[in-house]
Amino acid sequence: MNQNHQVFIIQNFHQGSYITVEGDRKGGLFHIILDGRVNLHKKNPANGEPSFQSIGKGDFFGVISSMTGLPQLESAIATTPLTTISVSHDKFGDLIRKNAPLAMKIIKSYSLKLRLLDQLMESDGDGFTKNQHGDPHEDIVVRAEKHYQFGDKKIAAHMYKTYLEFNPDGPQRPKCISRLKYLNESEEKKVRTGSILTYKPGEVIFVEGEIGKELLIVQSGKVKIVRMSQDTEMVMNILKEGEIFGEMSLLDNKPRSASAVALTPTKVASINKVNFHSTAELNPQLMTKVITVLSERVWTLYRKVVNSKFFDMGLRYGDMLLILAEQARQKFSAGNSHNFQISPKDLLKMMALPETELSSLMKFLSLQGYLKNEGNQIICTDLSLLERFVISNKNKVDKK
Repeated sequence: MNQNHQVFIIQNFHQGSYITVEGDRKGGLFHIILDGRVNLHKKNPANGEPSFQSIGKGDFFGVISSMTGLPQLESAIATTPLTTISVSHDKFGDLIRKNAPLAMKIIKSYSLKLRLLDQLMESDGDGFTKNQHGDPHEDIVVRAEKHYQFGDKKIAAHMYKTYLEFNPDGPQRPKCISRLKYLNESEEKKVRTGSILTYKPGEVIFVEGEIGKELLIVQSGKVKIVRMSQDTEMVMNILKEGEIFGEMSLLDNKPRSASAVALTPTKVASINKVNFHSTAELNPQLMTKVITVLSERVWTLYRKVVNSKFFDMGLRYGDMLLILAEQARQKFSAGNSHNFQISPKDLLKMMALPETELSSLMKFLSLQGYLKNEGNQIICTDLSLLERFVISNKNKVDKK
């Protein structure tokens, strides 16, 4: 029985009802529990994550798929008679205007999820965790050395400067000064002020491990989000006009979880911590955008974490291509083709894999009749076959 209201719908479900189904691409409504309990179930949980989670009154589910249109990450099953407030994504701004604390609850929840997923992504192979030394300033020098050895001198220099800024008499001072001198860099970072910040191509906006003070919105240009994983630079995202980044550090006072670099002449708008909380009420459209961005990042990082735990490299390659096709909002009908517009080396970077895996990837592409490498770009001639391959091999993993 459904009751229509201006902004939301009150829905009642019987015990045992499936409200959402993992993998469903329909999107639709998201739900806030008024009464009853729900089990959230994932077929392929990330390492360290339970396959079942029980939630109750005041909790929410289905936000990610509703806000982004991406497939559901989990199934939601009513374990008791259930009543929910159900909201469509186009009414989300109206809901926030009436209930700003809900927006902050969702944002903080997804910020915590992203932090957890970041830690899971690092858990085997990086050689350190975010708090390995108990001092984030010491950790940033470890990261700087990784970027320095990798050849990303601008990010490394920014990290050395960050260490000197917050720990001027620290034990790593001599190393930082020596590195900066070799790189022909000053010891101080360039100070930028104002609500609109301008960057040249290659300039660093912020670095992983740096304390965040603002949320940033790309006004023009492109921004690359990167981090080091297993001694390889992992490209997390390429952001364009209108996209948001830096929101996690603003919310939880934790160090940045990745580095941001301008790819082209770029302008970004800055929203600081002082005026952020009032923005939910004054600008619900921006809060809707922030939650949509966070939702997509949780979805993408979760899928990447699960992907990184598969032992079958063929499944990993195929699943990563499927993730990219989902992000591009492609249809998986028979005969539908897609140019991923990335090279095999680009794919390895996205997966934080070394170039030594290139021959393995090329062999995989050659064995799949629906995948080609043309003009150094990966093309799928039939996305339905790619999806079938991934589902079939994931089912084999489930049975083991």
